Amino acid sequence: MKIIDSFRIVWRNLWRMKLRTALTSVGVMIGTAAIVAMIALSLGLKESAVKSLENFGNLTEMDVEPMYYIYEEDRMIPEDERKKLNMEAVQELKQIPGIAAVMPMKRLYEQAKLKVGRREGYVELIGVDVNESAEYRKNDVEKGAYLSGSPQEIVVAYDVPREMRDVEKEKRDARRRNADSNRSGGGGAFMPPDMGGGEQTAAFNLVDKAATIVLTREYRIDDEPKYEKKEVRVRVVGQLRQSENRRYSSAVYAPLSVVKELNDWVNRSRGDEGSDRNTRRTREEAKKDKFEFDQMTVKVESREMVESVVKALKEKGYEVWSPARELETINKFFFVIQMVLGGIAAISLLVATIGIVNTMIMSILERTKEIGIMKVIGATVLNIRWLFLMESGFIGLIGGLAGLGMAWGAVELVNYFGASGGLLDGLNMGYGRGGGEEAEPSKLAVIPAWLALFAIGFSFIIGLLAGIFPAIRASRLSALQAIRSE
Repeated sequence: MKIIDSFRIVWRNLWRMKLRTALTSVGVMIGTAAIVAMIALSLGLKESAVKSLENFGNLTEMDVEPMYYIYEEDRMIPEDERKKLNMEAVQELKQIPGIAAVMPMKRLYEQAKLKVGRREGYVELIGVDVNESAEYRKNDVEKGAYLSGSPQEIVVAYDVPREMRDVEKEKRDARRRNADSNRSGGGGAFMPPDMGGGEQTAAFNLVDKAATIVLTREYRIDDEPKYEKKEVRVRVVGQLRQSENRRYSSAVYAPLSVVKELNDWVNRSRGDEGSDRNTRRTREEAKKDKFEFDQMTVKVESREMVESVVKALKEKGYEVWSPARELETINKFFFVIQMVLGGIAAISLLVATIGIVNTMIMSILERTKEIGIMKVIGATVLNIRWLFLMESGFIGLIGGLAGLGMAWGAVELVNYFGASGGLLDGLNMGYGRGGGEEAEPSKLAVIPAWLALFAIGFSFIIGLLAGIFPAIRASRLSALQAIRSE
């Protein structure tokens, strides 16, 4: 029997008992719709929870530090056993599967002031290895370019231009307000310079402009504190894009050698510069002087690989500081929810499977003579089994397609009423990353492509499994007894 002929026979038989086929498919439709809708709801809530978590920081960027305490063993890690944040650690992190780039950082141990023209503001100066960080930041530059390695180049974070103030203008405005207040009889109150208002939000372009980094260090002469300033002339070569991580909103990035030199200047008091104590160092002190970074930030290739990367980092003795640490808990919680909801909905599919078995057995009783004639004219046992398996499989497929459509309609209704009722906003899950106006709104329920394909394939397989027993029973009928049956 040709395959095309078998499909033609299957379609004719299903159409001949179309009412029974439709009623049997309804059970599969309800079961499939219930499973898809419930899993779609859990997937939507999980996605909303993850996007809400992203508001606290980029989940694919993680700060890595040495692990100081092992909670499982309830013990502190000795200093000589802790990981060192040096270049060896950089190479070790780059070998972990899933880590796209590593950016080691060294902070300036003193607050720095950045001056561009009449504007100035306090910034956090961070030294980076230009070669390593170039790969990390290559897609984060909004204006200009990234560091090339020149000691006179810096790159500023997105918020730095917005936080710089025109101090002279603020002082003039304050004096004018005081003068107006005195002329009006002194009734007006003193208004301090704007520390967080309009001037802060009026960003201006820093790229390709000359700037000055101003540092101040304290030293003592005869137990009297003295202060010395140091000015470093630089050029702003680039500005980074806006980031969700507010820890680096006022960061200025410079080559590592520059920050290391400035740290040495800040930490060295003038009274000790000529001392012989600095020239006579023991071997142990020289060993302690080995350069180490303050922190390392790693970028993961995708959000799906965050969990495995976090696990690998902890196994190697590093601690991770990122909202991504909560991803494992969220994934476990919603996995349990999916299993519970899917299990409840699977009960209806079990009932539908029994209905398919009943329908196919009744079909055998009604078509006993037809089966006998097919055997007499040459149909094999495999041909008979194939026909009945295909009939039950198509019943499951029809129910699966109808159930998928029903689930899609239910999901659209849930999302519509959820959005119009403000349910997502009440759960603080109304926006995706960053919560911007252009961010795609979250949904209460989503049906990804893999879930739709799974539902169709699963319903078809359910139909096939339900038809195994009826198919075997039909193929075992005696041809002569089947022809003689009434």
